[in-house]
Amino acid sequence: MKAADEMSIPEIGRALKRAGHLELEPLCVYESEGRPRLGKPFGAVDRCIAKAVLECAKGQEGLLYIGEDARSGVCPGGQSWIGLTEMAEGLKYFISTGSPTFRHGEAEYLKRDPDMVLRSKAFVGRVRPPVNYLCVAQCRSYSEGDGSPRSLLLFAEAEQLRNLLALHHFGTPDAFTSTIAPWGPSCASFLAYPAGLASNCPDQALVIGPVDPTGNAWMPPRLMSLGLKLKDAERMVKDLPASFLSKRPQVAFPDGR
Repeated sequence: MKAADEMSIPEIGRALKRAGHLELEPLCVYESEGRPRLGKPFGAVDRCIAKAVLECAKGQEGLLYIGEDARSGVCPGGQSWIGLTEMAEGLKYFISTGSPTFRHGEAEYLKRDPDMVLRSKAFVGRVRPPVNYLCVAQCRSYSEGDGSPRSLLLFAEAEQLRNLLALHHFGTPDAFTSTIAPWGPSCASFLAYPAGLASNCPDQALVIGPVDPTGNAWMPPRLMSLGLKLKDAERMVKDLPASFLSKRPQVAFPDGR
């Protein structure tokens, strides 16, 4: 049961969308002990978890979920970044320089060499699996009792993101480490990191992303993501009345844009 001053997920999402002038719907990432009766497994929408998440924010898909018995059709790398499998040994070659022994030598050239992949993954730490199912839905459709909220995910253009980050900094003295743009695939930026599935991701940090260019084919060029813990999202909303977004909106959005 919520405390008297605790905001609901739909209220938080609605406030952040309005304050940030966002076009896409804010999303809630939550864990559900039971398999959702509504919605679709991620793999029924797209092989790429992150691409399916964006479709949800656009309103082209509703509730999406993934779990041990609901991961068919999802790429193996995505499954490992949700904690459902271990990263395949050959992926260290695919992400870096390629190897004739894995996927016919295909490579993404995102890391200098295979060792760099392993060292970076070690920094990430263990990615734990979700409690049965990891779900994504628009904030406005989330109801108390659907599951345990882990994080919110926003999609914003540059000016919108600048304003949202300034709102975040309005309520924290941490000048350097309260926001991060960590290495990893888009599904890590969207889900695993802000939802707290990766053991070494700083708990206090908002996650800016994605930093994975392999998603550029479907991610609009002007769009970025912002993953927030629920506590940070609620704090930002409560800070709105005293912040520049309310006191000096002409600075945040010149000419009302």
